[in-house]
Amino acid sequence: MVSWSRMFPGLPTEVAHARAFTRAVMDGHPLADPAELVVSELATNAVQHSLSGEWCGPFVVYVDREPALVQVAVVDLGGDSMPVARPPTDLGAVEDHGRGLAIVAALSKDWGFEPDPFGLRVWAKLVTDGPS
Repeated sequence: MVSWSRMFPGLPTEVAHARAFTRAVMDGHPLADPAELVVSELATNAVQHSLSGEWCGPFVVYVDREPALVQVAVVDLGGDSMPVARPPTDLGAVEDHGRGLAIVAALSKDWGFEPDPFGLRVWAKLVTDGPS
């Protein structure tokens, strides 16, 4: 398994840097696109819904990759609420937000969250359709 991590300031502009970091780490892996999108959604949530988005608190992106499996995670400073993926039926066409974890759930074999000494760790496992 190849593992990488990087810390980012909790600014909206840093989400693009988190995506670029993920893309670089995935370098040609068949799960590069979904991993990049999942990290984008998790990093956006860290900046918008956790203490990491206040006063430029940091968030950390983790990428662990194998040939047929990738696990990504974002650790933020935590917040007042826990992550909840809204069911697709609750995602109105006129809403500008609220789809992030539904996208993560749709792209992932499994996802979840857990306390971390730093705050809250939100993770997702992605797998290829091929043999694992």
